[in-house]
Amino acid sequence: MDILIVEAGRGSLGFARFRKKGGALVFTGAERRPCGDPDAFGRLLRELAAAGERDERVLLSIDPAKLFSRILDLPIADRRKQREVLPLELKGETALPPEDLAFDALPLGGGKVMAIWGVAADLETGIAAMKDAGLEPRVAGSALYHWDLLLPKGSGTAALSDGRSLAVYADGEPLLFRALGEGDYRLEISRTLALLEAGRGVRVERVLLHGPAASCSTLPSESTGTDGPLFAPLPLDHALSDAFAGENTALEYAGAWAMAAASLKAEPVNFRHGRLAYTAGRERLRKKLRLTAILGGAALLLLVGETGLRYYFVKSDLASLDKSILQIYREVFPTRTKPVDEVAELKSEIRRLGGGSAGPGVLHALNLIAGAKGEGILGVYEAEIEGAQVLIKGDARSFQAVNDFKSSLSADFDPVDMAEVKSRPDGSVSFTFRGTLKEGGK
Repeated sequence: MDILIVEAGRGSLGFARFRKKGGALVFTGAERRPCGDPDAFGRLLRELAAAGERDERVLLSIDPAKLFSRILDLPIADRRKQREVLPLELKGETALPPEDLAFDALPLGGGKVMAIWGVAADLETGIAAMKDAGLEPRVAGSALYHWDLLLPKGSGTAALSDGRSLAVYADGEPLLFRALGEGDYRLEISRTLALLEAGRGVRVERVLLHGPAASCSTLPSESTGTDGPLFAPLPLDHALSDAFAGENTALEYAGAWAMAAASLKAEPVNFRHGRLAYTAGRERLRKKLRLTAILGGAALLLLVGETGLRYYFVKSDLASLDKSILQIYREVFPTRTKPVDEVAELKSEIRRLGGGSAGPGVLHALNLIAGAKGEGILGVYEAEIEGAQVLIKGDARSFQAVNDFKSSLSADFDPVDMAEVKSRPDGSVSFTFRGTLKEGGK
């Protein structure tokens, strides 16, 4: 992963690139150019974007002169909640209304935080210029608030300065952040430290220099003003010296390295929330989700289409089967015009007729009936045989033909009963015969 630190200083624009390898940062290049107006700022940003990598992580280091800070008692550990509470805590104590400011907090421990704020409109302008150049920063803060990563081990009370800003620490905890004026920074630092000693009893005897102050060719290894602190180059620890090719380069861009390192280790000071929230990541995520939604919709459409086709084919098969059943039903029962349940009626008729379970007794009974029918019986249109019980319905030419049919069956059925003998208008007779096959005839 490549990290680009853009330092928007007073009258200059600097950048430093680092590449993350494992858990360390490796310096890959840097440059500082004069920048006196917004047009030049935008032009330099576009040149920087053209020379960089597409996927590098961009961090904006804002000029500390545009930021303000104050230590507050705020026993809340969550950074997001701290940002929400700070406008209320500082209401009436800032030059502008809190709604016109952007806030962040630097936790100090012991229920204290370093409240940091800037004018939201100014920050928004700088972020918009970088976004237009294709370098929208994920983090918009200041390297000044991460100089604690440059402190030598066991430094106790110490001050660090790049000639434009000053940070004072006591055992690694920040006591003071301040942007310096355009005059002699050493004189201004000496006065600031004298006021700090008089007001809070904190004495700082040595100021460690880096950045433009450390690269000044007239700076000796150690220098001091009258009754003032000692000024010396920042000692390089292993992490810092290993990241750079040489000591001079390391001192020049030590602040940028501190901000890059802070972005990897923890959440750095960052004003990109609320109205200044980082949007490029959301847009990329939205595009990915849009593509995922389109693919998901296409898959769902295919699934619905396949289900619809399956339903259509199954419905067609069922309709064809119903049609076949109805056709069979009409062939079996041509006189029935309005079937209620074709399958159930067919099953019922098969059970009544004995179906495939008809044995030799049924065939014998039918043979006896056929032999006794004679010329006088016009036809038998219904026969039910259950075991030895036989029920016959038919038509005969006359009552005498019915009696003759009964007499012919009496030899093989006992008892016999000829019921429902009725005359028809055409002179024929309908009858119903009930009888029981004799034991010998089964």
